[in-house]
Amino acid sequence: MKSIWNGNSVWATVLLSVGLAGAGEMHAIIPRPEKMSVAEGSYTIDSGTVIRISPASRELREIGNYLSGLLGPASGLNVPVKSSWFPKPGGIALTLDRQRKDLGDEGYTLTCTGKGVTIVAAKPAGLFYGVQTLRQLLPVKIESQQKVEGVAWQVPCVMIEDKPRFKWRGYLIDPARNFRTKEELKRYIDLLALHKMNIMQLHLTDDQGWRVEIKRYPKLVEIGSRLPDYGGRKGEGWFYSQADIRELVAYAAGRYVTLVPEIEMPGHCGAVFPAYPELACGGKRPGGWAEPLCVSRDSAEDFATNVLDEVIALFPSPYIHVGADEVPVGPWRKCATCKAAMEQLGKTPLPAEVTVFRVKVSASAGVPFHEDIGRLQGEFIRKIDRYITSRGRQMVGWDEILDGGLKTGSAAVVMAWRGAGAVGGSCGQGHEVIVSLHPDYYLDNDTSLQRTYDYEPVPKDLPPDQAKYVIGVQGNMWGEQTQTARHVDWRTFPRLCAIAETGWTVPGNRDFRDFQQRLVPLKARLDTLGVNSVRP
Repeated sequence: MKSIWNGNSVWATVLLSVGLAGAGEMHAIIPRPEKMSVAEGSYTIDSGTVIRISPASRELREIGNYLSGLLGPASGLNVPVKSSWFPKPGGIALTLDRQRKDLGDEGYTLTCTGKGVTIVAAKPAGLFYGVQTLRQLLPVKIESQQKVEGVAWQVPCVMIEDKPRFKWRGYLIDPARNFRTKEELKRYIDLLALHKMNIMQLHLTDDQGWRVEIKRYPKLVEIGSRLPDYGGRKGEGWFYSQADIRELVAYAAGRYVTLVPEIEMPGHCGAVFPAYPELACGGKRPGGWAEPLCVSRDSAEDFATNVLDEVIALFPSPYIHVGADEVPVGPWRKCATCKAAMEQLGKTPLPAEVTVFRVKVSASAGVPFHEDIGRLQGEFIRKIDRYITSRGRQMVGWDEILDGGLKTGSAAVVMAWRGAGAVGGSCGQGHEVIVSLHPDYYLDNDTSLQRTYDYEPVPKDLPPDQAKYVIGVQGNMWGEQTQTARHVDWRTFPRLCAIAETGWTVPGNRDFRDFQQRLVPLKARLDTLGVNSVRP
């Protein structure tokens, strides 16, 4: 038995067989492909290798340049990218075939013979994911940023046909509680690409900090970004300018990762009130954290929609996350205007077009539903949902949006975190749902790797006509316990690898023991990429 990770960490202990340590290592791909057959022989990338894109286009050339950039530092080779309208044999061919509708938007085929490698996809995203598979078929030293001598850059002869199970394969990172620099975010975008993950949710606002520049409300960063973080530290420049956001969006798009902004409302808004106390209940800065917007006032809705206008302009993502979780009970009950609004709502039945689903809350996830608070929150969230829809986007919220009720026909997406019941409740109402359950997919805890891997996001008793609404999975790296990038690394891996495989690979192809074995070469690859492996 050999530990595949050093130090105190969640990395499992696995059996390292002689076969896996040898030739089998060349086929250890995570996430596991849908279909793969192996033949004798290999293709060697050398000074004669050319990357050919077909047909010629800017997007395919960018993918070719990306691949050339991956190959160059370690091999010392300058692999050119050439365009042709028709595929040519030899070298590495990246071919777009829009007739391959069976591959979907992100699927691909990869064929390697002794003469070269051919990757075919119906859409550019599929070619990009084929490149990630090619990357994992190469020796792990290809990840080095320094030239490596004495390595034959061989690709084993294989035939692979592959496509993802879910369209949302996400990772949440939390710069609100402990700030993450722009370069740190880029590094994680690259790591997501390696794992064929396509969503990074940015938790940009919370009680400890406001991290995105909003021109209409400059004090959000002038004051709200300078609050003590979760560890009690203060710093300058702990926010992303609008130019930073545009840079990050473009960087992520080049790796087929969508950045989804999360702007918390009406709870988790503590960073707003030092800057704009008039938005708090009572019109003054609260004495502590965990205070909600005073949603009984029109100014709160105006603030929310004005902020969302700028966020929507910055992020081309079709999804805008508004949080909507964990609104504390006390402040609204103590606020004269909120209390009056709740009393009035209590006298009025919910509209017939609003349906609710009450999520059963465990002791470790979320707070119980309170009718008075829930009615007021539901009214506010339905207004925000309507507004985001009017701007051509889809609202995403934590599963508390089910408690307050969504209007029939709402396109809102539910991020289920408080239990499998939230998954069934969302699907039963015809809402798309992303499975992000606590504790299985919460990366800031010590849940075992096997529990994360074995969790099946689609409940077994869910009818097929409802199961189709499960659109993906997401791992959440909350920031309370992660002051540094090193903390983020060891908390994230290898459990994110397990979530990546769940999001991509159909259940029949998933096996935990096989996954453990494939983690061995991936660990070496992550080591080479500088992923920190030892618990701080």
